[in-house]
This record gives sequence, structure tokens and C-alpha cells, in this order.
Amino acid sequence: MKRIFCLVFSLLIIMMSAFCFGASAEELTSTDCIYFQVPTATNIAWKNFSLVFCHIWEEGDEGGDFYPWQAKDERCTDLGNGYWSYDITQFEFKEDSKYSVIFSNENGMQTYNLSLTSACKGDIVYCDGDTCVNPVDSEKQCTVARWMENKDSVHPCAQVSSDGTMVDPDGIFNTDIDLKWGSAEGVSITMPEVKVVEETQVETEGMADETDSTEDASTLPTMWIVIGAVALVAAIIAVVLVVVKRKK
Repeated sequence: MKRIFCLVFSLLIIMMSAFCFGASAEELTSTDCIYFQVPTATNIAWKNFSLVFCHIWEEGDEGGDFYPWQAKDERCTDLGNGYWSYDITQFEFKEDSKYSVIFSNENGMQTYNLSLTSACKGDIVYCDGDTCVNPVDSEKQCTVARWMENKDSVHPCAQVSSDGTMVDPDGIFNTDIDLKWGSAEGVSITMPEVKVVEETQVETEGMADETDSTEDASTLPTMWIVIGAVALVAAIIAVVLVVVKRKK
């Protein structure tokens, strides 16, 4: 009887470990993918979402979207712990072309345009809390995204906003935007409409306690899976006990 109980208990531990522990940054190494770490900074945190999309397009008049905005082919894979992956093996990077990428979710939250090169294969896109003017609507803000490994060489795009001011998060394209990005307008003809959720005013007082006590809705699916696993194992234990009791 004790052997059966130990076996079932071990199975429970293994199942819980598989569901509770997701990927870490050190494990994201495949050059077939690019990775995205969901924003967690208080002022830009993504909540109440279940899907992440990766939109890639080629800049310039001869370029265009690889897939329509938030099409099925743009869906990313949830790796756990706030990390998502997107397979880029279907894309061909031409040496003389410029590419950009945006990550978004189904609730309208998205990142600002980030440059993309073949060197970024296997790299992670993250958001450290920086925001910038939304180039489509200068009265709104965008979440700035950067590459983890290629941060110093591949930057957020430089563009002219709707009010005529330069949007240049890393301050590197000010003198040569025409050379690198074409027309002075600076806005890609294929750039999707930016839909930015208004930021919620956060009370400074007691912020830490509120942050710790608020469960990110993105972890809810994992929790339900764990609860289901626990219930399943409990049912198995009950059945085993009944069978053993009848044999006695």
C-alpha cells in the first residue's frame, strides 16, 4: 500500500513541476526563433491576455507585411514564465532590405516598432519600462522594446510622428534617417494602426503590496491545469484505496 501511495505521490510532483516551471532566458537559444518577454514593469505590464502575435514586415515602398496583422500565422508559442517564441524559419532576410517587428496581444497592447536583422535570430525582445510617443497618434504612448543581445547594434525604429516631431527612442538615427529609412515621413506604408491601452494611474502609496497581491491573469491557465492535475491524481489515489480495501 505504501509503495502505491509513494508512486502516485511522485507522479503528482512530476506533473506539478512540468506545469509550474517554464522557460528561462538561458534556455532560449534556438536560432530558428525570436523570443519575446512579456512586459512586467508597473506602467506597461500586460494583463488579461492569452495570445501573443509577432508582426514582421519589410520597410520601404517595395516591402510589405509577411502576414496580415494578427493573422493565425503570427501567433507565438507560450513557453511559460512570461516568455513566448516565434518561428522565423519561413522568412528570408535580404541583405539590402530593412525589417521591423511588433509584438502584440489580442487586447490591443503592443510594442513600438523594433528593427529586425538576421543577427537577431535566437535573441529575446524585452521591455524595460521605457515609453515613447506613438508615431501614429502623438497624444498616445508606445512601449519601447529592445533586443537583449543585440541592444547596441539593432535599435527601435526612428520615425516622424503625426505632430511632425522625431520619435527616436535610442537617439541614433537623428542625422541619417533619410539614408536608413527612406522618405522624410519615416512611417512605413505597411505599419499597422497602433492601438495603445491608456495607462492606469497607480497609487504610489502601498504600490508594492498591491503588486505582490495582484495575480497576473496570464498565469491563470497554468493554475487551472495544475489544479486539474491535482484533482486527477487525488481521484487515482481514491480508486487505488478502494481496490486495495476490497482485496483485503
